[in-house]
Amino acid sequence: MADQPLAGRRIVVTRPESARLAGELERLGAEVTIVPLIEIRPAEDRRALDEAIARLHEYDWIVLTSVNGVAAIERGLAGLAGPRIAAVGPVTADAIRTHGLEPAFVATRASEDIAGGLGDLAGKRVLMPQADIADPALAEELRGKGVEVDVVVAYRTVLVEPPMWGILPLRIADAVVLASGSACRSLAAAGGAGGGAMLVCIGPKTAKVAREVGLKVGLVADETTSDGIIRTLVSHFGDSA
Repeated sequence: MADQPLAGRRIVVTRPESARLAGELERLGAEVTIVPLIEIRPAEDRRALDEAIARLHEYDWIVLTSVNGVAAIERGLAGLAGPRIAAVGPVTADAIRTHGLEPAFVATRASEDIAGGLGDLAGKRVLMPQADIADPALAEELRGKGVEVDVVVAYRTVLVEPPMWGILPLRIADAVVLASGSACRSLAAAGGAGGGAMLVCIGPKTAKVAREVGLKVGLVADETTSDGIIRTLVSHFGDSA
């Protein structure tokens, strides 16, 4: 059916917070299983994060790259005035809006879009609450532009083995969605997916990690968002129907 281009396709999504993506894929006809390959856990030492939350109003920009970053600082967002907020991706932007704030800039790719999309930042102060294993490239690029950047660990990303109930879906999937380098490493450590599974990476950075750990990348999304993943899957499976 034209309105269900993914009808009958078995798709595994590997991020634990991917209910929205799973719902959209199911609406397009896919049989979706969320098999977590990573867990998001609180920062082991919260002192730097707590200090940053207490001083949110002192920053010119707050850059939030995921819903987990939003959740980590949410108690400082109520009634926040002064800083402008940048979000990576529409899901992160929507998480910010639930706190009554409107992002001043929404990027589709972190380092590629954020650094060039915030205007003249020379002499400005920027806060970046991130995962413990976040790529430092964006912070380094901003500092190279004369920006004072505070990077704080807001949460930890921990690799986990797929649960026993998740082994079969991985083995029989038509496609497995990988949305981070951590998920790639976790899948590789678990022995990969089934031989017929198309590995779909959310962007070139994730695809690079996948190849480094020995996974065969099938597709790379045209945009580093859930919508990019959906378009890529529809384009591939719709054309091959």
